[in-house]
Amino acid sequence: MIDILILRADVLAILEDLLGTYTFPDRSTSPALACLPDPEKGWNYPENGTKTSGLEVVIKQPYPDVEANIGGDRTFTNTWEIHLKQWDTQGSLVEVINKLGCELPAQYFIERVSQMPSSDKLLTVEQCKIFITDWALTAP
Repeated sequence: MIDILILRADVLAILEDLLGTYTFPDRSTSPALACLPDPEKGWNYPENGTKTSGLEVVIKQPYPDVEANIGGDRTFTNTWEIHLKQWDTQGSLVEVINKLGCELPAQYFIERVSQMPSSDKLLTVEQCKIFITDWALTAP
């Protein structure tokens, strides 16, 4: 099974120079990279009132999909989501998607990539979700 902290470290190493910034209500800053649920703050990260600029990356830990197999063992399928948002309207996610696709270690199986262009009508920024699948098999 994928370890969320190792996945976060791998994504940070690849995108470190491209990441935007979270500016928290107390004016402290950090790279715009979040893992949900956050080990300390749960699903409320970044906290309300945080300003985001540039590229934001959110890694969402999955709930396992469990399937029973003949013989009593079970297959656990986890589909991780790396959600990219480009808050800079002059920026693009093309380079980010290419970097992750080429530089993520081979143990991360990219199942699919789903892109959503920005829209002035819908007031949305350019976004993309990269889905990574991993499996685990357990015996009775």
